[in-house]
Amino acid sequence: MAAEAQAFSWTFGGVLAGQPPVVAAAVLGVTALGGVGFVLWSYHRALVALPRGQRAALCVLRSLPWLGLLAILAAPTRVHRAYQDPPGARPLAVLVDRSGSMTAPDNRQRRRVDDALRRWRELEPAARRAHGEVKTFAFADGVQAAGAGATPAGLAAGQTKLYAGLQRVLAEAPPGGWAGVVTLTDGLDTSGTALSEGVDATTRAALGTSTALFFVPGRNRYAGEAFFGLRDFTAPAQVAPRTTFRVEATFDSFQSAARTVEVQFKVNGVARPATMLRLESGRRLGSWSAELPAGDAGELDLEVKAGNEVARAVVRVTRPATNRILYYQGALDWSYRFLADVLKRDASLKLTPVFNFPNPNAALPPGALRRMPEIPRELDGFEIVVLANAAASQFNRAQQAALAAWVSGGGVVLFFTPDDDSSQGFAGSELEQMLPVRFAPPTGGNAARRTLSSLRGGFGGTDTTELKSFDWEKTARVAEIFAEAERNKVELVAPLFSEYARVAAAKPGADVLARHPTDRVAGAEERAILLAIQRYGSGQSAVLTTDALWRWKLNRPSDDRSAEFFWHTLFAWLTRDRQAGLRFEEAPRVAQVDREIALRVAGATAAVQVEAVLGDRRLPLRESAIDGKGRAFRWRPPGAGLWQVTATDVDGSAVRHWIAVKTPLQSGELSGAAPDEELLRTLAARTGGAVLETVPPPTWQERPSERSVLLAERREPLWHRPWIFGAILGLYCTEMILRRKWRLL
Repeated sequence: MAAEAQAFSWTFGGVLAGQPPVVAAAVLGVTALGGVGFVLWSYHRALVALPRGQRAALCVLRSLPWLGLLAILAAPTRVHRAYQDPPGARPLAVLVDRSGSMTAPDNRQRRRVDDALRRWRELEPAARRAHGEVKTFAFADGVQAAGAGATPAGLAAGQTKLYAGLQRVLAEAPPGGWAGVVTLTDGLDTSGTALSEGVDATTRAALGTSTALFFVPGRNRYAGEAFFGLRDFTAPAQVAPRTTFRVEATFDSFQSAARTVEVQFKVNGVARPATMLRLESGRRLGSWSAELPAGDAGELDLEVKAGNEVARAVVRVTRPATNRILYYQGALDWSYRFLADVLKRDASLKLTPVFNFPNPNAALPPGALRRMPEIPRELDGFEIVVLANAAASQFNRAQQAALAAWVSGGGVVLFFTPDDDSSQGFAGSELEQMLPVRFAPPTGGNAARRTLSSLRGGFGGTDTTELKSFDWEKTARVAEIFAEAERNKVELVAPLFSEYARVAAAKPGADVLARHPTDRVAGAEERAILLAIQRYGSGQSAVLTTDALWRWKLNRPSDDRSAEFFWHTLFAWLTRDRQAGLRFEEAPRVAQVDREIALRVAGATAAVQVEAVLGDRRLPLRESAIDGKGRAFRWRPPGAGLWQVTATDVDGSAVRHWIAVKTPLQSGELSGAAPDEELLRTLAARTGGAVLETVPPPTWQERPSERSVLLAERREPLWHRPWIFGAILGLYCTEMILRRKWRLL
């Protein structure tokens, strides 16, 4: 497909041709100021005294031709370029919500779908210039290919399956994924899917195909009766000591006039200063949040009250006693020996290696495994899995699927290799879907190239390889890493490395923590990625494109522990949210009366008892299933209120969870629910997209990639117009006529 880009440039001519643009512009600027100054001086010293107004008019008439001639010398030019997109260029998908809430008119006879389509028509030209091909779908209870202006036959509008619709379109993405999915919707999902479940599943599907989600919200004044209710309450179940965490409550309301509600917040029964939540008129979502320090190990009992709405949560402040690490060594080099020695010095770290020996009968070191696990529960005994110098051919589909499922359930994986050929082999693999970067496609070559050079450099005394330093990005995630080092009372310095693997790009929603100090990715403006991380389901994955940094240690004094401090800090930071012990793995914080919910208890050593309590009412919950994620319980709350659910293990360990059970409001397509723009912002932020209003995202405003083939270029001189020369001549003639009239000639 072809794409066209326009650019504006100054192609300086005359004596300035060939000069750097900054130099040429400076010369013209100084010349312009000098010329204007001479004009002012010449009319200030005229032979005939002139009134101030006449003198100013003559100065302007002489200065304008002078500035016009200098502008012509700068030669403003519009450049038209036509590109042929490279093979594999990704099209853009547009998903139009055709459900009842989008097509119901308000009191002004305006529909939400019309509002969204109006803004999309303003954004569509930029999208087509950037991506060329645009494929349009419509959805309500299902998904069908359609034009943007009509509802396909057979598409029922009685229900909105937003999450399922997005996941369906993502599953039908071409190789490499969509360039993006733009959804025109009000953000309502009436399928009954839990908010957290729908967001997590949709985010995983988008990250797995490297697709950013964009949204154009549809709005109108359709609303129901006035109300104020708790929509959601989020707080982490577990945090590390001496960290900072965030709690947030979202309230759904419809008000005939704006008003304020007092929000009271208590921590361990101690009230904090109350804050006021403003509720605007109409159907709105209001949010309240607070940042809290975790302090030392223990429990924090949190309570939020706004109006008649109350929510509670218990946050455990703890750190696992042991960080159990599964270390897969794909190719032998100095990385494993170096890292194993570093980790053995810390009793809290336990390393279990997995070696890929060519000889299946080779003797394994004590405690080592012969193969990677193929079932997710075989990985539950570890906090983090490290894949070092691995090749894609060393993992079968079952092993890749098990690792992806384990990470999605809360695990942590760190992938590192300095070898281009090794990393390129993972392009398009199932493992790549959960990692924060897209690998460059294979280019051939010797996969052992860097590994062999690394082995040679390690023998025979001091290594003289030139080392370069990590360039940390200035982000909140990097600040957390340095804060982790400060908590452990160590000084964290930028790691030094010699070689690195080049990846294609970071995925939407990934955080790049460190880059190469100088090298850039081919065809891109950004410097090469050294360390990146992203959330994947409940867990997270990280990619380090260098080796284990053993050269750094080799080139430092024997008592220097900088490299050791870096690895200890990185492992501690990666596993800071990894939960352990008895806990509620899945449990809602807000539920409805007489609507069944699912709770899952993990970390139980044997049978566990779960009981729901509200005042004098005590209801035991029956276990419904046991699987790899824990013990499942299903419950249908019989009444409204703030229920406390307690899980007790056979050894006496107990955990608490609070569920705010509410009487359901009118639901369905025509309930008058306001557009859920908070949900749209959450999905967009997690996948690297945006909620669009009137301005296209920056990626749509850039010209086509450098890898595109330039088909044609046409330059249009903007100064080469007869009227410009006519205007300059007219100004000069006017000045001469006035000079004669005012007796200066």
